[in-house]
Amino acid sequence: MKTAAIVCEYNPFHNGHKFHIEETKQKLGADAVVLVMSGNFVQRGEVALFDKKLRAEAAIACGADLCIELPAVYSLASAEFFADGAIKILSSLGIVDFLSFGAECEDLETLKNIAQLLADEPDDFSAAIKENLAKGVSFPLARAKAVSKILGSSAAEMISTPNNILAIEYIKAIISSKSRITPFAVLRKGADHDSTLPQENIASATFVRDLILNGQDFSQFVPDDAYKIFKYAKIHSVKALEKAILCELAKTPAENLAKIADVGEGIENRIKAKTETASGLDELTDAVKSKRYTHSRIRRILLSALLGITDADRSMPPAYIRILAQNEKGQKLISAAKKKSTLPLVRNTSQINKLGDPALKAVWERERMFDRIYDLSSF
Repeated sequence: MKTAAIVCEYNPFHNGHKFHIEETKQKLGADAVVLVMSGNFVQRGEVALFDKKLRAEAAIACGADLCIELPAVYSLASAEFFADGAIKILSSLGIVDFLSFGAECEDLETLKNIAQLLADEPDDFSAAIKENLAKGVSFPLARAKAVSKILGSSAAEMISTPNNILAIEYIKAIISSKSRITPFAVLRKGADHDSTLPQENIASATFVRDLILNGQDFSQFVPDDAYKIFKYAKIHSVKALEKAILCELAKTPAENLAKIADVGEGIENRIKAKTETASGLDELTDAVKSKRYTHSRIRRILLSALLGITDADRSMPPAYIRILAQNEKGQKLISAAKKKSTLPLVRNTSQINKLGDPALKAVWERERMFDRIYDLSSF
């Protein structure tokens, strides 16, 4: 069975996502599609609009066969760690042949060349990044300038768009881990990432979320099977956790904040200082933002502080593979994976307990705690 994988958030699942699954099956001739999907916390530093199990159910209803979870320690991280965690999980599964990702271009060779440069990180490239960082620019911009110096301006342009950035990080993670998975690019169709304007019946997830949060009709932009699942579902927002996050920041010493994932260069002191006067998360994020620290990075830090996710947590390899949903074909994939996977496949606490591994149980219980906090973000 030829199996393709997609790394996703589906926050929420929309017509563009269905197009990607269909293109993956058609162009690769894939018999099955496996998803590794962010759980209840997403890379932009927010909670997912809908619960992970509902999003997984919608994805299966709309063409995927098996959905497994990307734990919060990876989903709530920069593109590099997000991609690295996803590729480690997919490689551990042992049954994935291809990784299909959306991109703003289909020039896979140039994407591979950039990824190889990032993976090798030669001295002249590292020096160029440091030189640009010294000028006070953000790391993504410093890296893009370094890519331009080594590979040219056209390559640098490719690393400046959201889907290309993730695509390059996926390929880099495949290279670094010596995975047997083959990367495959699908040209993104319709509205751009984060676009506030739809194109026909395809809109960005940002646009669809705004419709839902404002109580407007979103059925045009979501497959019917997904719409039926989402229409009356409970909605979640980080705004519901706003006071809890501010309380956590207020009571946490700066030296402890320094251990939180993505914190560096003394930003913990700036967060502490601005927390004393900020009336909300948006005000705090705006106050802390700098050339080096983007809004999304700050939001990830603030939410990671609430959850207690540290750099040490993020550097740990995956402990298990959690199954969120599957169809009949997905069940066959699970059976095949159980014979090849280097990590245990689990669904619930009972299965975790049977493994008898205290360290693994601790990781599982931490994710359960994250899910409980997520439950409190509903409104």
